[in-house]
Amino acid sequence: MKRLVGGIDVGSEYHHIFIMDEEEKILYDQKIKHRVSEFYKAVEEFKGVEEREGGIISFAIEGKNGYGSPFDRILVENGFTLYNVDNLKLKQFRNVFGAEWRNDQRDARMLAKLLKLREHLEGEKEKAFLLIEKTIGLTEELKILSRHQQTLIDEKVRLQNRLRKRLLGICPEILELGDIDSKKLLRFLVKYPDIREYKKLTLKALLKIETIGKKQAPVMLEGLRTIKSAEELADVYAKIILSHSRRILELQEEIEEIDKQLEGIGEKSTEVKRLKSIPGVGVKLSSRLIGELGGIKRFKNESKLAVYCGVACIDDDSGKKKSSKEVYKANKICKATMIEIASCTIRYIPESMRYYVKKRAEGKEHNHALRCLARQLIKVIFKMLKEDRNYILKEEMEKAA
Repeated sequence: MKRLVGGIDVGSEYHHIFIMDEEEKILYDQKIKHRVSEFYKAVEEFKGVEEREGGIISFAIEGKNGYGSPFDRILVENGFTLYNVDNLKLKQFRNVFGAEWRNDQRDARMLAKLLKLREHLEGEKEKAFLLIEKTIGLTEELKILSRHQQTLIDEKVRLQNRLRKRLLGICPEILELGDIDSKKLLRFLVKYPDIREYKKLTLKALLKIETIGKKQAPVMLEGLRTIKSAEELADVYAKIILSHSRRILELQEEIEEIDKQLEGIGEKSTEVKRLKSIPGVGVKLSSRLIGELGGIKRFKNESKLAVYCGVACIDDDSGKKKSSKEVYKANKICKATMIEIASCTIRYIPESMRYYVKKRAEGKEHNHALRCLARQLIKVIFKMLKEDRNYILKEEMEKAA
């Protein structure tokens, strides 16, 4: 059958699609709207091109997910081969032709031209294209939920920092009553955002606030009555404190709700269960990592996994110069998750702690030592998921032997 190649330049409102044959004869050159109905209509047109030309179309798409979703998923589900080409590779390829101008149509054409040369550009070690495969439903759910949860966590941290700054600006002593993440302090601030009310508070009023108990209330009341603050801007600060405190509590509840959802989905995922067997790794971290990986079968070896997660170093040699550098194009969420996993295992796994201490003794900074530990944990995680087995502590293994 004839080999047909296509390029898809994605956008927020429109996608430009270009299809040509081996002789670069134009078979399809259209702009379609970012609508699901338009995507399915385009799929039928692509199948018509295949039938008319007696060939099979492969597509190169500029970026995966983002504005390319759900078009990329619909194409894969309908049997089309789809490759992801990142923007940098496309830009470098476009510059080969010398022209500085660009538009969506030209980018789509360049993607098709680039895909036509795939056999000549790729080897065992060099990869210019990433095959987009149909993802398992559970993995996709974990990815979407964990990313949304991380967005909520980031928002919560920003608001906590802002609230702390406001409290330091008007009444710093109140931070002695509890941490800014404490529901006790947040509920108190929602109920009494105006600092001028603190001197009139009674024990009975404090006990009405959820999470404040009989033992804590008298101590808290005594501290509140001795607080001194700048009252000239109390009205303005009260509105901001109320707004931030209320939203932080809402975010905490949303994050906890997603935790329950992730727990439920994770119970159906064998890979999540395996990761949770690592001491210190809970449902949040394991779900996030598995959701981003999309299945361990994508990776031929642990080195590929380490590069994808951004915890490996790659060679940067030139002449007599021998050095290495961090991976520039890594999955940032995977990298952050692996660093967090490494940090958690230090507290629960003696072997992790020994390795971390060893790296610090070699003169490495805290973050560098954690990256080194994360690289070692990648080996363990890859083997666990490949062999479908739980984590076993070294001491337990020695006892079993």
